[in-house]
Amino acid sequence: MNRYHESMEHCAPPPELETRLREAVLSADPERNTHPAVFRPRGFFRKALLAAVLAVVLTLSVGAAVLVHWDDIFTDRFGPEGAETPMAEKAFQPVNVSSVCDDVTLTIREGLVDEKSIYLILDYQLPDTVDPETVEMAYNSREDTQKDDIELPSITYYATDDVAWDDLKAAEQDTWATLDWTDPLTRLFYGKSENTLSRTGRVNGSSGLGEAGYDPVTNTLSYLCYITGDDDELDLTAQPLTLLVTPPVLRVNGVDTAVTDHPAILTFQPMAVSQTLTGSYRHDGFFARAVLSPMSIYVEVSGGTAYQDMGDLARDTSLVLLDGSVLPAADLILGYTGSGGRDTDDSFLFSASFTSQFQQLLDVSQVAAVQVGDIQIPLE
Repeated sequence: MNRYHESMEHCAPPPELETRLREAVLSADPERNTHPAVFRPRGFFRKALLAAVLAVVLTLSVGAAVLVHWDDIFTDRFGPEGAETPMAEKAFQPVNVSSVCDDVTLTIREGLVDEKSIYLILDYQLPDTVDPETVEMAYNSREDTQKDDIELPSITYYATDDVAWDDLKAAEQDTWATLDWTDPLTRLFYGKSENTLSRTGRVNGSSGLGEAGYDPVTNTLSYLCYITGDDDELDLTAQPLTLLVTPPVLRVNGVDTAVTDHPAILTFQPMAVSQTLTGSYRHDGFFARAVLSPMSIYVEVSGGTAYQDMGDLARDTSLVLLDGSVLPAADLILGYTGSGGRDTDDSFLFSASFTSQFQQLLDVSQVAAVQVGDIQIPLE
């Protein structure tokens, strides 16, 4: 099992989910909140839902015809039923765009796209100077030993016009010559530094990268990568998106070697049918906002909270369905990233936000509002 599967295998709901949900229904508080204008975090989650309700908004067992013929990498991530959903059909984009950057070729095969989130299948064709047998040996043995491995590259995203490789190379090659690409900090921070691309609009938010395979015939590493932006004004489909990818690092017998001496870039135009819902709530100095798509959720609150960290906010957030059922976000998401601020000597955050990807594609047409504590944020 490679690291991609290790990081993604928990996406599928656990086998005991139905039993756990039914038990939660029997013990849930039957009283409904009748004063949503009062912001007061709940002391416990109302897990008043059945597996059948969860199946309405998640792609657990749709049993429909395949609507999207996507790569098996997406099937591994979203489950075999994901391709049977209208959400996937609206988000799917067969990209098939390549960029030759000297001795490296990047290719985006397919994508799942909405205004705030993008999943991409990215191929990194290694230079001819990199021996396929050595790469295959390191790739296949990386879980068994610390001596052989292929370190992941770092990917940074920029919402920008088309960027020419030759122009970037001319502007940055002197800097590249001074960098040690085997250093994890170099790979992590170069894309976020004041390089030429950063001046054009770097996308900030929650991102991730997982190994998806290696083809020794073409000497190509494949990755599943994603980004969910947290900028209120961001629309990933409004302009081209440029990816900057640092060199992967090949470790053989404990020695690290970058596969090349430069990063690579690829620009494409994200396209999708809009499925993103947004909403806000304001009362007596308190403000809350939510952005919901089939792939992700973003929630922010400000004006004084009863949260000590962003995790409290994530755990206090739920989705309210059209039939009144309430689904805790914690049951649907894959971790979270976030930020927060507090006044001096205050144990509670004055403002907080979190971003997270869903375990499976969410049917946003079934969601009426996002609930934070005892307030509801209507979506449209």
